[in-house]
Amino acid sequence: MRADKGIPICNKKTDSLFLLLIVINIVSMAAGMLLYGEPFNFWQDAVSYLGATKTVNGYSNYRSFFIFALGMGVSGFIMIQIAFIFHRNHKINYHRLKRNLALFAGTGFFVIIFPCNINNSIHSAGGALLFGDLWGLTLLFLIEAGKLPGAGHITIYHFILHSTVLVYAFNFVIQSGILQITQKFAVFSLIVILKLTTSLYRLTPQYEDKFDEEETTSAGRLQNQCDT
Repeated sequence: MRADKGIPICNKKTDSLFLLLIVINIVSMAAGMLLYGEPFNFWQDAVSYLGATKTVNGYSNYRSFFIFALGMGVSGFIMIQIAFIFHRNHKINYHRLKRNLALFAGTGFFVIIFPCNINNSIHSAGGALLFGDLWGLTLLFLIEAGKLPGAGHITIYHFILHSTVLVYAFNFVIQSGILQITQKFAVFSLIVILKLTTSLYRLTPQYEDKFDEEETTSAGRLQNQCDT
């Protein structure tokens, strides 16, 4: 895989969209827990329960389901917008690969809306798609960030991300009693490391300034064409 001599990681627009993505997910999950049809046990209940139409004990859960579906749907559209930015901006390194990962992650957000209590296979497929592709994007960003000046702490990011994800994967395979606890750490580390890494685009301001200037010039050119 060969990198173009362009902007590593992402740009200001995608970084802002990733921040919005994280905020929406945190808010929707928090609201879903508050509106869950019965007391939600953060450490023992799966996040997927928030998107079920009924609680574990059979109570109606449509309020939490609506919030969960809304949050995942908006997240899906945000990922598609991110994919579009990667698609059209060739100056971003590995823009095609990043576009595909973002597009698949967006698809996962839409699929995971399907309630786990109706068909857990479909719901789980969506979860695997969004989690796996967001992990892939984060890994790619981390590899690129490791080559930037002033990013020597990337090794710590690698350790936090991969250790929590692998621990969760292991507990998922053996279906251990601490599965849901490890899930929370894996999800939290993924979203935190993703945002911390995308913000490192600022370590290459010369690329970002040039990119923004060209974007503005292109937009002005298009506006002039429309006016005439």
